[in-house]
Amino acid sequence: MSASTRRGFVAALLGMGVMGARPLADPPLAEPQGLLRLPDQALRLTRTLERGLGERGDAAITVRRWWDVTFQRQGRGTVVNGRQTGAAVDAPPSLEALARIEQQRDASGMFPLMLSENGAILTTPVAPDESDTVTAALRAAESFIAGQPVPTDERARARFYLAEVHRAGSGLLDALPGDLLYPAGVPVERSEVVTLPDGVTGRFLLSYKAVPQPDAPWLARAERRVITTIDGYDRQAAEVWTLGPP
Repeated sequence: MSASTRRGFVAALLGMGVMGARPLADPPLAEPQGLLRLPDQALRLTRTLERGLGERGDAAITVRRWWDVTFQRQGRGTVVNGRQTGAAVDAPPSLEALARIEQQRDASGMFPLMLSENGAILTTPVAPDESDTVTAALRAAESFIAGQPVPTDERARARFYLAEVHRAGSGLLDALPGDLLYPAGVPVERSEVVTLPDGVTGRFLLSYKAVPQPDAPWLARAERRVITTIDGYDRQAAEVWTLGPP
């Protein structure tokens, strides 16, 4: 082997890190310029969902569920595969049977997820605007309530309104935020007045904030909260998502 060939061979080994020296080039796992950076190992996605069962937060059911997920490039987009690896449910004793069913439910069906080239979750060709989705849910609740027999007792009436509006609004938590896995960094706060029979009005609030890892663009923590207030009573639902090492 000539001196020049030997020098080239050693330089190649150093560049590959084979000889334990500092690589002379970017690491092999570096992403091509312009493409979304992906985690290079499996991560654990955890969701903790808490739904209030009564006004003033006096009872709640909490469901914690976690999945092991991997990210793979597909064209200029990304496919996220995952499987549920655990679940835990905390509920009042009266809901023990329901809690047991929920804990045994496998929610792996939410995967795979397709992400766009900037990390947004792809669901439908044209996803509805979040404001439009909130408005549609609340108008549907108002219409349903208007067609139902209204309790004559004032307290019972407020509870009925509260339960129906909150049920419709908190159903928004069943859809994944579009920027869940790669946060866009723009907090959302949507507040809207709800008009009910007998001149009763209420307020519905949806808030959402997601932040990425300190040193990577994918999710660190996201929180989404729904608060419904009617006639002095309120009910809440909230979810927290985290993504990190298993």
